[in-house]
Amino acid sequence: MRDVRSRRGFLQTAAVVGAVGLAGCASDSQEGPNPDDETPDISLEEPDEDEGEADAWPTFQFDAENTGYTTASGPDVGGSGGNGDEDEDEDEAEDGAADSPVGARWEFETDGPVYSSPAVVDGVVYVGSNDGSLYAIDADSGDREWAFTTGDQVSSSPAVVDGVVYVGSTDGSVYAIEADSGDREWTFETEGGVASSPAVVDGVVYVGSNDGSVYAIDADSGDREWAFETGGSVQRAPAVADGTVYAGSTDNHLYAIEADSGDQEWAFETDDWVQSRPTVVDGVVYVGSNDDSCYALEADSGDLRWEFLTEGSVTGSPAVVDDVVFFGSYDTRVYAVSAAPGDAPEGGTPSPETFYWYHTGFFEVRSSPALARDTLYVGNEDGTLSALAAETGDVRWEFTAENWVAGSPAVVDGVVYVGSGDGSVYALEDD
Repeated sequence: MRDVRSRRGFLQTAAVVGAVGLAGCASDSQEGPNPDDETPDISLEEPDEDEGEADAWPTFQFDAENTGYTTASGPDVGGSGGNGDEDEDEDEAEDGAADSPVGARWEFETDGPVYSSPAVVDGVVYVGSNDGSLYAIDADSGDREWAFTTGDQVSSSPAVVDGVVYVGSTDGSVYAIEADSGDREWTFETEGGVASSPAVVDGVVYVGSNDGSVYAIDADSGDREWAFETGGSVQRAPAVADGTVYAGSTDNHLYAIEADSGDQEWAFETDDWVQSRPTVVDGVVYVGSNDDSCYALEADSGDLRWEFLTEGSVTGSPAVVDDVVFFGSYDTRVYAVSAAPGDAPEGGTPSPETFYWYHTGFFEVRSSPALARDTLYVGNEDGTLSALAAETGDVRWEFTAENWVAGSPAVVDGVVYVGSGDGSVYALEDD
C-alpha cells in the first residue's frame, strides 16, 4: 500500500494559467502558451477501416476506463460527421440554437432534472432522471419503452452489459434491471445514496456510495464480493483497467484498489475533494480535483507524471485519445493538453509537455467531454451543448436546451444523446 502526496508546481503552472487568463480576453478559442511560442497541431489518427464505427455507447464515458472516445460519427454537419468547414460552422454557431445546423430528432420529457448520462445499446437509450426513474427510450422515435421507478433520484449513469442495465439511486441501492422488459433482477443496498455510475467488468459491478465505500458486486446474483472504505463519499464513477479499480473520494484521495481482492494498491492525495471520474489510458490515470488541478498519475504506482492547474474545480472525466487529454473546468474553459509530461522546473512539478488549446466562453463546465472521431462534445451550465473541433477547439455547432447540461453526451450512428436540467433528454442530428 502506498500513499502518494501531491506536489504543486506553483511557478510553472501559475505562469501557464496567467498566460491563459490574459489570452482568454481575446477570443473563445486560444492556443496554449509554450516555451517556443509555437503550439504544435493536434493530429488525431483516423480509425482503422476494419474497426468500423461503434454502434453503441454502453456505459458512462463509453467504456470501463472512462476514455470518452468512440469511433462513431456525430451529426453529419458539413458532410463529414461534424467535420465540416470550420468558418461556415462557426458562423452558424454564432447565430444561436435557432440557426444551428443540428436539431432535435426528438425530445423526451421526464419529471426532474437529468444529470444521468445516457447509454445507448441495440437501438434503445437508457437514462436516469431525478424524478426517481430509469427510462428506456426508443432511439429512433423517442417513445418510452419502459420506466423503472426507484425510491429517489437517479443521477447515476446506467451501464448496459449482456442484456442487463445496472444503475444506482440516491435511495441507497444499486439495481440490476432486464434491458428488454424493465423487470428487476436484483437490488443491492448500501448505507448511502448512490450517485456513482457503475462500471461492469468480467461479471463484477464496481460502484461507489455516499456511505464512503467502493463496492464489488456479483453481476449475476447481486451478492457483495468486497467493500473498500474511504474517508469520505464516493460520488462518481470508478474506472477499471488491468485488474485495478480507480475511484475518487471526498476525503481528497484517488484510490487504486485491486479488483479481485479489494485491497488498496496506492492512494494519491490532492488538496480537495476528488469528484472527478478517473480515466485510464496506456498505463496512466487522469483525474481532476476540486483543488483546481488535473493530474496524470502512473497507474501502477500512483506516482505523479504531471499536474495542470486551472482556475476552477475539475469534476468531469477527461477524454483521452492519441496522447491528447481533453477536460473541462469550473473556470469556464475546456482544455486540450498532451499526455506526455514536460520538464519540471527546479523544485517544482512537471506540467504537460504541450498545452494545445483552450476554449472559453462557457459557464462552469461540469460535463465530461465526449470525443467522437475528431469532434469533442461538451455540455455547459448555461444549457449549451457545444461541438468543438478537437484539433483546434473551434466551435462547429451549438445547441441550447432550456437549462444546464451537466451530463456527458453519448454519440451513436450520427446522433448525440444528452440530458438537461430542464428535465428532457434530447436526440440531436443534422437538421
